[in-house]
Amino acid sequence: MTKTLSELAKLKLEVINYHNHDISNPDNKTGGNVVNEQFIISLARDACFASARAVKFKSDYYNDLVAQYDIAVDNNNISEARRCEYILERIPPEVDELKYRHNADLEVYKELTGGETWLPKGSSNENFKAKKFKKIAA
Repeated sequence: MTKTLSELAKLKLEVINYHNHDISNPDNKTGGNVVNEQFIISLARDACFASARAVKFKSDYYNDLVAQYDIAVDNNNISEARRCEYILERIPPEVDELKYRHNADLEVYKELTGGETWLPKGSSNENFKAKKFKKIAA
């Protein structure tokens, strides 16, 4: 890869490479087993999945709180509105950090796979709906 990795991506790559060693390594952590490339890539894939889910969860939580805030304001529930405001102020920087983390995970995955871009797989229910739609369209 020609692009330099971000500092966080470098650190994450170090963590993944911690598991990447061979039998001749005197500091062998797996008792002589050689960890294969697919295992290393799966660690990066798992990190991408986990960080993407974290961003989605926190973003969804934010949207839910906005709705709760609107209801509290409509119902003139000042204490609930203030509680929501307090949490809503804290979430955007957290989402930014989660996105930064996810972007670093994407960089590591791309580095380990030789340039492949990680994309989330749809749920089995989404895949079923897509297949059903294709049959109907045909």
